[in-house]
Amino acid sequence: MKKITELDVFCLVVFKTLYENGQANTTAKELQVSAPKISRCLTALRMAFNDELFYRRQHGLKPTPLAEQLYEPVCRFYQSIAHIEQVTSKVADPTLLPTLDIAVTQNIMISFAVAISQHLDKDAIGNIRLHCWDPSSTELIHNGELDLGISFDTSHSVDLNSELIGSLDAVYLAGRREHPIWQKLPDITLEHIAYHPFLYLESKGFNDRIDPLELYCRNARIPLENIDKVSTREEWVCHLLTMGSLAFTPAIEADISNEISALRTEVLPCEQVQLLHGQMMAPQYYLIEKNEKNRRYTPARKALLLETIAELLVAK
Repeated sequence: MKKITELDVFCLVVFKTLYENGQANTTAKELQVSAPKISRCLTALRMAFNDELFYRRQHGLKPTPLAEQLYEPVCRFYQSIAHIEQVTSKVADPTLLPTLDIAVTQNIMISFAVAISQHLDKDAIGNIRLHCWDPSSTELIHNGELDLGISFDTSHSVDLNSELIGSLDAVYLAGRREHPIWQKLPDITLEHIAYHPFLYLESKGFNDRIDPLELYCRNARIPLENIDKVSTREEWVCHLLTMGSLAFTPAIEADISNEISALRTEVLPCEQVQLLHGQMMAPQYYLIEKNEKNRRYTPARKALLLETIAELLVAK
C-alpha cells in the first residue's frame, strides 16, 4: 500500500494509456511526453505492484494477468481525477494565473527578470520562474517541466514551435573600470580589442561553435591568442574582474554591468558591430513552446511576455 500511495498520478495515466494502445512510443505522443519518461513511469509501476505488468511481444506490449485486473480500478481512478479537474475549473479564480517556468538564454536573463518585476500590469503577466537555458531545456519543455523558452537555438523537437522574437544589434564592450582599452575611446576597434585577453559567454545556437570575434580575427588575419569562454553569468563577471579580460554584452545588460562599481561598459561603434556580425548574423532570439492545446498560458499572457522581450531588444 505504501508503494502504491507514493505513485505519481501520471504513472497511472501512463498505465491506462499503455494498456489501451500497447505501444510505448504511441503513449508518449498521446501524452505529449518523451519516451524515456514513459519508461521511467513503467519502472515505477512495476516496482509498486511487484509485477512485470506488460510483456514485450512482436506487435507491442501485452498486459499480464495482474495488469488486466488493475485496468478497471485504474480507469475508475482516472475518471475521479477528471471529475476533480472539472470541479476545480468551475470554482477556480479566473484571475489566479499559474506560475510559468521559462528557460532564458543567460545574456538577457537578468534584464528580463527586471522587466517582469517592473511590469505595469503585474496581475496580467503573473509569476514567472526563470531558468537558465541549457541543452536539456528542449526536452523539459516537451515533457511539460518547462512552459516555454527564449533561446538562440532552433534545433528543437519537431513537436515544438519556434517564433522569431527579434535580434539584438547594439553591442557594448565590458571590462574593468581601469582597463587600458578605454584610452582608445571613442574609436575602439575590433583590432584594439583583439590585442587584449577576450572572454565570451557561451550560448547554444549562437557562439557554441565559434565566437563572432574569433571568426572575424581569423578571416582578417588578426592575432587573437588569448580567448576564453565561460558558461555562467557569474563566471563572466568574475573573469572580467580578476583576469583583466574584455567581453561583449548586449545593450540591455550594460546598465546592470555598470551597477558593479569595478566594471565599465561602452557602446561599440556601429561600423565595428557590422564587422563583428558580418561573418555571423546578429543573435536572433526565438520563442520555443509546445502546441497551443498543451500550453498553460493564454494568448494574451503570451503577448505580454513577447512585448516585454521585444522592448528589451530595442537598441539603446
